[in-house]
Amino acid sequence: MALTACLLAAGTVLASANPARLEKGIVPSGPAKAAVERWFTAGSGPICSDTNGADAPCDLGRALAFRTFYDAGGTDALVFAHYSPSVGNAVSLAVAQFRRAGQDWTLVRTVTGVYGEGPDSLSFEGGRATFTMDALMPEDARCCLTGKQRYTLDLATGAVSAGPKTAAKATPACGKRSFAPRPEGYEGATYFHNGSEVLVDERAGVIRYDVPKASIRAAVSKGTVLFRGTFAASGAVTGTAYEFKAGCELAPYAVSGQSQRSVITLKGNAPVAIRTLVPSSARLRAARTPS
Repeated sequence: MALTACLLAAGTVLASANPARLEKGIVPSGPAKAAVERWFTAGSGPICSDTNGADAPCDLGRALAFRTFYDAGGTDALVFAHYSPSVGNAVSLAVAQFRRAGQDWTLVRTVTGVYGEGPDSLSFEGGRATFTMDALMPEDARCCLTGKQRYTLDLATGAVSAGPKTAAKATPACGKRSFAPRPEGYEGATYFHNGSEVLVDERAGVIRYDVPKASIRAAVSKGTVLFRGTFAASGAVTGTAYEFKAGCELAPYAVSGQSQRSVITLKGNAPVAIRTLVPSSARLRAARTPS
């Protein structure tokens, strides 16, 4: 996803071949807007999980970005929706094809077999749609995709063919982590830590206290930073953690560890040997899904 950490603004671009008009933003837009919203929220498209970890239809609050490409004739559209399916930090991609019938737009199918970030351009030609996605290469961190992969979608059958991945760039476009944009008001996924609730924002690389337990409230308040660092695609976590004691200055120390199977474990030499964080809900569900 070339969705970087910059919020998407609505806009229009042109692609080569048969030009496709792109509408993009954090909500659906363009002529097929109502049909896209129905697909995303009615359970016929992406599936999210509720606060108890059970499968449920998504709502627009889970959406991070929509890219809707319209063909030159205004009869076909392809939608690429990036969204957060759970209370964890996962970002998923759903792709759907829509077609106009009179004045109405209807869902043709949810498209499978497309992975990565993007696309920023797409062309319709000869009954097919072709586009390129940013792709995860073997040595990439999940946040920073350096490869490209070309896809072709048969608009009549829904069949997807993918070309080989090729190395395209040495660094991500923004020079920073390229997670999808954070939803407005997003502060992180809730985890438990030693009886306190903390918010883990892997995109920003920050863990903050949200509901400190009573015994530490003299030293810690809501919003106090517990960790600042980097979450890598492999699950590796590195950075600086902070120890707090009432009446004393905070004590920073280096930590490293792993984020795996919805548990984050950080180890450091001093003053605390180990920290383990567990999601407050859906604790048995993985917090990360493959691109």
